[in-house]
Amino acid sequence: MTRIPSSLLEALDRWQGGGYPPQPRFPWRPATWERRFTRADAPTLEGIDLAQAVGAVSEATQAAEDGRLDRIDRTIVTSLHAPEILMPGDGEHDARAVVTAFLAAMIWGYGTTGYGPYRTSRVLASDPDVVKHLIDVASRAQGSPNGGEDAFRHIAEHRGQADYLKYLGPAFGTKFLYFLTAASEVADMTPVMDAVVRRWFRSEADISLTTGSWDTESYQTYIGCLDEWREQMPTGRGGNRLERVDLELLIFASARGDDITWELPNESPTVDELLDLLQPDVDSLAEKSGSLEGPELLRRLSDWVAERAIAK
Repeated sequence: MTRIPSSLLEALDRWQGGGYPPQPRFPWRPATWERRFTRADAPTLEGIDLAQAVGAVSEATQAAEDGRLDRIDRTIVTSLHAPEILMPGDGEHDARAVVTAFLAAMIWGYGTTGYGPYRTSRVLASDPDVVKHLIDVASRAQGSPNGGEDAFRHIAEHRGQADYLKYLGPAFGTKFLYFLTAASEVADMTPVMDAVVRRWFRSEADISLTTGSWDTESYQTYIGCLDEWREQMPTGRGGNRLERVDLELLIFASARGDDITWELPNESPTVDELLDLLQPDVDSLAEKSGSLEGPELLRRLSDWVAERAIAK
């Protein structure tokens, strides 16, 4: 049995204390994505206008509760992966809907990162059968309780073939698998496994995962740990057992320090409050590294803030 990392339990306490806040909506740049797919060198997929597909994602974000075109979140992207959207009526997959869903997952993953549209375009341009392969992945992921793991394994087995979903690594490929399984009533949700997860597992759980290639053993280890830990952890909202997606959220929040904001009051925190929240983590890193540089920099920053406040 793998020990539950203390940082995961601490993140859970903060999440519960904050009232189980959801992951916030992420910013993205619709115009940048649309421009990429209207260029002369944009990928050409038969019967699919990629700029219009990006426009469909824009429509979904604009139809959200706050109407912000330039904000995207898990709920919006999951809705675009719903089986009834991808496979309407006749049981056949709608190629445009599948490609739109894939674009939405990539947009969510890259956010405002400048190279996101280029890298996504490269995936679509480098595999001559990319639409067929994305449909196959979608079908497998949503087709059975273990569909996400089956789809991961299928991709891993076919990566030896020239051009098969070329340039789509597991860091972003598992984002597509996550949304496909999250939208399915049949499949168990399979989580994102990227460099953030890999670094957290190494530092907090002393477990090595491979995220540079489609390594099925790493993905099974990752999912196995999540399932093992959530069985041992306290219940979540409404007394229900935590889901894989909950632990994924806690891991990302812990790795990036987002969880400290869950303890803050609703009003904007003061600089002093933020510095106080940083202190324990900085001290912990200093202890692990044997360097006092971090605490000293934080102390000097605190002094500078205090001096500026007095000057006012």
